[in-house]
Amino acid sequence: MSGRSPGAGHNNGPPLDDDDPAATIRTCRWCRHWSPPTEREEREYEHFRLGLSRRRVKRPSGACDRVLMAPGKPLAFSATVAEFSCLNFAARPLLPVEKPRRSGFVTIYEGDKIVWRGNAEDLPEEYR
Repeated sequence: MSGRSPGAGHNNGPPLDDDDPAATIRTCRWCRHWSPPTEREEREYEHFRLGLSRRRVKRPSGACDRVLMAPGKPLAFSATVAEFSCLNFAARPLLPVEKPRRSGFVTIYEGDKIVWRGNAEDLPEEYR
């Protein structure tokens, strides 16, 4: 340290900006080996946490059969929460991004009869 006092309101803890962003991303939530808990378990826990339910619910945990706790140790099966991180992290591939549709909805009439309905991008050649 430089010998100066940290200033008013500082509790002499470590600086908040020194968190390693790679360490926060290398958690089970982003690992390809991890299978998450069911949506029902997560929903029930969230209701309990927010006080919307009186029934006590344990924190939902997923499962991983490739947890590595220390180098040189065998892989193990374990129930882990999304924020857990092990040494066997393998990033999950990114989901393909669906191309947004930018055109409007089209209805083509012949007389009083509807001949075709759909997005303008899907318009058949015969009606262009």
